[in-house]
Amino acid sequence: MQYAIMMGLVDFAQTTYPNKKIKFIVPPNCYGGTNDQARRVADCIPNVDIIDLLVDGKNNMVNSLDTILEEISQENSVPLIIAEIPTNPRVEVPDLNNLKNVLSKKRLSKRGDIAISPIFILDQTFCPNFNFLGNNAILSKIRTISYVSGSKFPSGGKCTAGYCIGNEHTIQIMDKIELHLNVCDNEATNLQYEILSKQMPSMNKRIHSAYVNTLEFVNYIKKNLPEAKINFVSKELALKGFTPSVFSLDLPSKGNNHKEKEEYKRKLNLKLINLMIDEMPEENKYCVSYGQLNGCYWTIPATSTQGTTKETDKDYIARVSISPNLNIIKIKELFMDFVSQL
Repeated sequence: MQYAIMMGLVDFAQTTYPNKKIKFIVPPNCYGGTNDQARRVADCIPNVDIIDLLVDGKNNMVNSLDTILEEISQENSVPLIIAEIPTNPRVEVPDLNNLKNVLSKKRLSKRGDIAISPIFILDQTFCPNFNFLGNNAILSKIRTISYVSGSKFPSGGKCTAGYCIGNEHTIQIMDKIELHLNVCDNEATNLQYEILSKQMPSMNKRIHSAYVNTLEFVNYIKKNLPEAKINFVSKELALKGFTPSVFSLDLPSKGNNHKEKEEYKRKLNLKLINLMIDEMPEENKYCVSYGQLNGCYWTIPATSTQGTTKETDKDYIARVSISPNLNIIKIKELFMDFVSQL
């Protein structure tokens, strides 16, 4: 699905804006498959380039995007933005009104022409229940395509078929995406459709239950290991419908310099994950997945989903994904065992 989206966008851009340069604007630390694929496609097509979009840490997605779009508008290239909301791995949500304003801003080329408006490709796998594109929704007036990994909450981990949808401003683009999906014979199989049709009706309920469990665990960590840095959505965002069940955990470290602190933290990550898996293998797994039906999933994105990301852009923090059905009491007890060993 991701490949069909990317090739459909390139096809649309080349057909609609012939002889224009195409710029894929991609966070360097986004999901590794997306990142790697974007760069491979760009390497194969002469007029396609990648521009890094810095979104995490001290960088703000909206400000970074505004600066990049202003630069691209000068040469009137075609801006194609790929972004995750919430971001991965730090689970941050940009100010959506500011994002809308930046994406809808009228810009001029250096010749004074109206610059080509951006197309926003939104990976909302972490929050598939949030309506970005419907009537009067935050991105309803901007050319936007939303993508969700079907292997996560839609199927509960039972199949791998992803899906995308566009708003009314992207009908021609969606036609191109469908074309490339069919060219590569990558449509979902009958079995995948069957699994999704069975699982998706319960998706919103599962998302809510998983969020409640995650919030309980996050609050427990904050209380018992306040030195840890946790990235999780705020209560204000949750009330607006952003209820992911994944958070990143930056464990407290020690050492005489940055290198020593980084090495200690990486060992601590593995110590925590191994403890969880060894003591409770039926509930805990070392896995990058999210939205599963049961259990708790642990990973270090820098060694998994960020596998193709440049080393300097990697963030060696643990990421925890909570399901709607798990023994949260036992999980908390094991975490306290870990804290007592620090």
